[in-house]
Amino acid sequence: MRMALDCVPCYLRQCLRALNFAGMQQLGEDVLRKVMERLLELDWTLTPMEVGFEVYRILREVTGIDDPYAEVKSRSNELALSMLPQLRELVKSSHNALRTAVLVSVAGNALDYGALEKVDLRKALEQAFQKPAIDMYSELEEELRAAESMLLFADNAGEIVFDKLMIEVILEELGPKHVTLVVRSTPIINDATLRDAVEAGLTRIPYIRILELPSSSLAEYEEHKQEVIKWIEESDIVIAKGQANYELLSGIEGVFFLLKVKCQPIARELLVPVGSTVIKRSKSF
Repeated sequence: MRMALDCVPCYLRQCLRALNFAGMQQLGEDVLRKVMERLLELDWTLTPMEVGFEVYRILREVTGIDDPYAEVKSRSNELALSMLPQLRELVKSSHNALRTAVLVSVAGNALDYGALEKVDLRKALEQAFQKPAIDMYSELEEELRAAESMLLFADNAGEIVFDKLMIEVILEELGPKHVTLVVRSTPIINDATLRDAVEAGLTRIPYIRILELPSSSLAEYEEHKQEVIKWIEESDIVIAKGQANYELLSGIEGVFFLLKVKCQPIARELLVPVGSTVIKRSKSF
């Protein structure tokens, strides 16, 4: 998915929000000028996520802070972990444990401080079982049952706890599988990193492998892009959570995307209203 014009002001809002979280509002003009200069240099046919790698590289360089969202990410993980026992019971008592776990995982995608100013996770969970606007769950379940290996691209901190629940249910319902989780190598907004995977307890899942998506800059991602594609090609099933991973990977055939639609460019791309739940398998383009 190529960057939309709507993405440009969104990057600037994200910068100001990150500076507010870091308590460094005085750097606003410097950051915005450098970001705008870089945006003018970049190819606007890049994906929004690829451009975002550069935006957050500039933020880190100007502020000297690696992760302005560190505190809110830890709070998100703590909140999600506090809800986990109740959600396990919900899944266990449901008519279809696997589908319920998938929908809970998608509801966790509401924890996105890039697209949203405020996040109401409990409200998102209450709405989790509304009919998805795009619902390819049957295809997802069919491929999960046949798969021996699964690659999961995580999205946000906090949300990753609900991904853990989904992985646990997949393993309980469908038997042993080789599971690989992909997190960001470098903090971007409240995206999950290795630290969040550890906090969420994902490293305690037996035999799980955790990889880091190169995200410190566009140059780093481009250097390792073929390696990421190889991860996908070597996996029996690939699941990608959230808008950012949809932006980055939607041109690759056969990836399942689980997300909440939170902005107009994604809504237009998928032909669904903002706020929709989506379970979609990508096709060849």
